[in-house]
Amino acid sequence: MFGLLKDNILRLFRIDIEAESTITGDESREKQDRTQLIESATKFMEAWGPMVAQKPDLAPLAGALLTFGVRAFRVGRELEQVIEETVDKFEQQAKAGGGGKPDPKAAAEQIKLQGMQVKAQAEIQKAQIDAQTSQMENQAKVVQIQLKAQSDERKAVLDAQKGDLQHRQNVVEIGAQALADHHARQHQAGMDQSLGVQQAAHEHHARAHQSTLDQMQMNQQAQNEMAVAKQQKANQSSGE
Repeated sequence: MFGLLKDNILRLFRIDIEAESTITGDESREKQDRTQLIESATKFMEAWGPMVAQKPDLAPLAGALLTFGVRAFRVGRELEQVIEETVDKFEQQAKAGGGGKPDPKAAAEQIKLQGMQVKAQAEIQKAQIDAQTSQMENQAKVVQIQLKAQSDERKAVLDAQKGDLQHRQNVVEIGAQALADHHARQHQAGMDQSLGVQQAAHEHHARAHQSTLDQMQMNQQAQNEMAVAKQQKANQSSGE
């Protein structure tokens, strides 16, 4: 096992066996993992970087701790080789007897580490800005949905009030029309009754007048018959 670990050739290869379901993670979850990894690595380098620069003998321990932490993240496996190469360089410098003396290569590595820290910090800030932007967009969508729901609710209330007002107006119009029809029927009935009374009065007067005429005619006829009878009687008396 130790022989395999110390073999620099074999350390360049990595066998990764995963089920398909484990590599189709959510994109947002992967972004969170990357952000968390960058934050953790940055804090680690800020704490251990100066100590390793002063005492390169601590490089193996720092590298082992950093690798141990990075391996907990699936997205951090791409950084393992870079970490191992950096640790190897510090080990070589320590074996060369550099001790605590300043080394241009160590200074360059320190600058490189500082650059990585700056880049990592920029990545963290970018991830935070993206998260805030996404959150603001989601909040804006929620507000838009709420405003639309309130507008639809107000429109529904206004439509209901308008329908109720129209119904009441129709009821009033129907009532007014029914009342007008009732008065018209009453007026027509009164006129019909008045015409009937007048017609009956005319017919009564006509019958009374006709009866009077008939009576007068009968009286005249009776008088004529009496006159004829008297004349006949007078003629008979004169002949005798």
